Amino acid sequence: MPLSRRNFLKAAAASVLALWAGKIPHARAAASYTGLRQIVTHDMSSSRTIMWQAHALPQDTHLELHTATDAPAERIDASYTRLGQDDAVNYFFAASLMGLTPGSFYAFRVVWDGAAGPWYPLHTGSAGAKTCTALLLTDSQCADYAVFRRVLDAAVQQHGAVDFLADLGDLTDNGESDWHWRSFTAAMGDAWARLPFAPVMGNHECYGLQWQMCLPTRYLANFVLPPNGSPRFPGYYYDFTVGPVHFFVLNTQFLELRDLRPGLAQEQLLWFRRAAAAAQEPWKVVLMHKDILAYDEYQEGTQTTGGFSDVGNALMPAFDALGIDLVLTGHMHTYRNRGHIYAKQLSDHGPVYVLSGPAGDQTYTVPADPLDKVAVPQPTRNNYLTLEASETALALHAWYVDGTPIDTISLTKDDAKAKAGHPQKK
Repeated sequence: MPLSRRNFLKAAAASVLALWAGKIPHARAAASYTGLRQIVTHDMSSSRTIMWQAHALPQDTHLELHTATDAPAERIDASYTRLGQDDAVNYFFAASLMGLTPGSFYAFRVVWDGAAGPWYPLHTGSAGAKTCTALLLTDSQCADYAVFRRVLDAAVQQHGAVDFLADLGDLTDNGESDWHWRSFTAAMGDAWARLPFAPVMGNHECYGLQWQMCLPTRYLANFVLPPNGSPRFPGYYYDFTVGPVHFFVLNTQFLELRDLRPGLAQEQLLWFRRAAAAAQEPWKVVLMHKDILAYDEYQEGTQTTGGFSDVGNALMPAFDALGIDLVLTGHMHTYRNRGHIYAKQLSDHGPVYVLSGPAGDQTYTVPADPLDKVAVPQPTRNNYLTLEASETALALHAWYVDGTPIDTISLTKDDAKAKAGHPQKK
């Protein structure tokens, strides 16, 4: 029988107190591995992927999953990937938790060569859950990741009771730099051990040490993501569901990667059309890095600056056709709300497009665009988003780090359209 919420919270509190008192023998384990994290899976009500990493391969490391107060913890063995890059060797361990009981509380910990780490909570959503909550940041890339740590800590402290945490791309400043990835991992602390994490690949994940384009090898090693059925692009794009929301995590780096891994745009679009058309949840939300508007960035496809971006031109027709409700982006390091856009025109229906960020210390001055309904002063202060959804209503809130609200977007569906998975025109 899974842990009850009350017993789980009591056990977690006791564990934390014992940890502070030095009564849990985890010091060796904590020093031996880093980056303990939950990764989202297709069905968050019955599964999860747990990952951690180290610079050395131990004699044994595995996961322990606590499912009952009167039974021993279950051992879950982990697979691993070895990556040698930037004069560093890293081992990435992944343990797959399948067949979990929906709507239940568990606890997990890592055992490293006999030394056990602290317990962390894991809560599976109810099967057929009627609500979804999320905390979303983007552009956490930094020269000093203490900035991102402060933003993340503030966001989690104010809005940490959510179903999952997401970073919408440019997690680090350089995709091949061991220092940047180690700094990002340290800045994440235990936030992604306590909250399932949904990463989105950004263009900086595809930058090599000499700032040339490279395959996102370190990103792909860091995250074992829900399968997309592609032997050529595993981990590049994926989808998952939480309650009434179906999330599609799309890759916007098809131009950067066209010479290194051609075919990404075409294969992803075919997958997306099938997956979105088959989705039965009331809400369809896209998470991706690059924005639909170019602002002051030159676009290779149109050979212009401003207007719709190459990404917008490639994906917006599919968003219209597939009934996507909300598209969340980053990349430009500012906050902009455009409201509904349909057929590339402001409308009273169609997808709502929202750009947010940054969560790191890289700030820019972004020009205005005629499609912007809400724009913040430049350069933009750090900000993040929260999402709350039921079967018939979805609210997106934008916040500055000090808790000051920036903007609120409210979408609704009537009961019939919610059951059919179609947006309500406003």
